Amino acid sequence: MTDSPDSAPTPPLFPNNRIRRHLSELFRLALPVVIARLGMLIMAVVDTIIVGNYDSAGLAYLNIAHAPFTSLMVTGIGLLTGVMIMTSHANGRDNPHEAGMVWRSCFPYAILIGILFAVISWQSEWIFILSGQPDDITANATSLAKILAISMPAAMIYIACSFFMEGLQRPLPGMVMMIIANVINLILDYVLVYGAFGAPEMGAAGAAWTSTIIRWIMAGSMLLYILWMRDHHIFALRAGFRGWWAHSRPARSMGYAAGASQGMETASFATMQLFAGRLGVIGAASYGITMTMLALMFMIALGLASATSVRVGMAYGRRDRADMARAGWVGIVTTMVVMFLISLPLYAFPDLVSRLFSQDAVVIATTAGLLVLMPIIFPTDGGQNATISALRGAGDKWAPTALHMFSYIGVMVPTGYYLTFVRDMGVAGLFWGIVIASLVAVSGLAIRFRIVSQRPISPYQR
Repeated sequence: MTDSPDSAPTPPLFPNNRIRRHLSELFRLALPVVIARLGMLIMAVVDTIIVGNYDSAGLAYLNIAHAPFTSLMVTGIGLLTGVMIMTSHANGRDNPHEAGMVWRSCFPYAILIGILFAVISWQSEWIFILSGQPDDITANATSLAKILAISMPAAMIYIACSFFMEGLQRPLPGMVMMIIANVINLILDYVLVYGAFGAPEMGAAGAAWTSTIIRWIMAGSMLLYILWMRDHHIFALRAGFRGWWAHSRPARSMGYAAGASQGMETASFATMQLFAGRLGVIGAASYGITMTMLALMFMIALGLASATSVRVGMAYGRRDRADMARAGWVGIVTTMVVMFLISLPLYAFPDLVSRLFSQDAVVIATTAGLLVLMPIIFPTDGGQNATISALRGAGDKWAPTALHMFSYIGVMVPTGYYLTFVRDMGVAGLFWGIVIASLVAVSGLAIRFRIVSQRPISPYQR
C-alpha cells in the first residue's frame, strides 16, 4: 500500500487499516528501543538497590552525585537527537549515502560534547556547595561525580551510534548490547560495592566505577558494530570525517533546540533533587528511590517517543503530511495509555516496591507515600515526551523547546519549592510540582503538534 503524498487529496486522518499499520510499526521499532532505554536505567536501579542495602548514606551521596552528571548527559542526548531525526529523514527518502553522512559528520561532534561535559562534570563541587548541601554530602558526592565524569565521552559515543541505528529502524544491536551490559553491571556492582571475591570493598564508589567501565565497553562495542556491519559500504561509513563540522549543521541545528529543551528539563529535575538534599538523608534517599522508579518507567515512554520520532520523521522525509500526523497521534496516545497501565502496580503495592530499595522503615514509609502519585505523573510526563519527539520528527525546533522550558523552569521548580518549603509539604511537595508541570507541558505541546501537523510540508525542507 502506497501512502498518499502531501499534494494529493487528504485521506481520512484515522482510517482503521492505517492505524493498525502505525501501531504495528510503532511497537516493532519501539520494543527493542524500550528494552535498550530500560537497560540504561535498570543499571541505575541495580546501583540504587545494591548501594541502598549496603548503606543509606551512600545511596544519598550517589543520588546527589548523579544530579549534575545526569543533567549533562541528558543535555548531550538532546544535542545528538538530530542524528536520529536526520537519519530518519534520509531513510524516508531512501538515501543511504545521506544517512551515512549524518553519522560520519556527527561522530566527532559527539566526542567533542563528551570531552566538554566530562570537564564540567568533574567540577561539580561548586554546585553542591551553592545548593546548600551538608558538608558530608558535598565531600562524598564530589568524589563520586569525578568517577562518573570519566565515562561521559563514552556515553556520547554510544548515544550517537545507537541514534544512527534507530534512525535506520535497526534498534536490535543496541538492545543486545544493553542486555549484556546489564548482566556485567549486576555482577561487577556486587563485587565492587561489597568487596566480594577478594575485591576491595568500595561502597558507593564501586557502583560509580562499574557504570564508568561499562559505558566504555558499550561505546567501543557499538562503534565496532557500525564500522563492520554487513552493508556498511552503502552508507560509506568508512569514508572519513573530512568537513564534519559543516556537514553536521542540520543535525546540530535540530540538536541545539532539543539539547536546550532536555538540558533545562533535566537541570530542573536536578534542582528538585538538590531541594531534596536540603531535607536531609531521609528526604534525599526517598526522593532518589521514587525518581529512580519514575526514570525507569520513563525509559518505556522514551522508547515509544523515539519510535514515534522516527515514524514521524520518515513520513516527513517523504513529504506525507497526513501520514506524519497519524504517526504522531498514534505514538502520543499509545505512550500515555501504556504509561498509565504500568503505573498501576506502583499505586497498588507501594510498600512492596519501597522495600526493594531500602531496609530503613522511615525511608520505606516516605517513599510509599510518593509512589501513589505515579498514575498521574507517568502518563502526563510520558505524553509530553512523546509529543515533543513527534514535533522534532516533524522538523519543529524552538517552539517546543520554549513550551518545555516554561513548563519545567517556570512552573515545576518554583511550584516544587513553594510546596516543599513554604507550605511545608516536605518531599511530597516536590512531586506535586512535577504533576503540575507535566500537565502544563503535555497540554501545550499537544496543541502545538496539532498546528504543525496541519501545515503543508515544503519540498525544500530537510
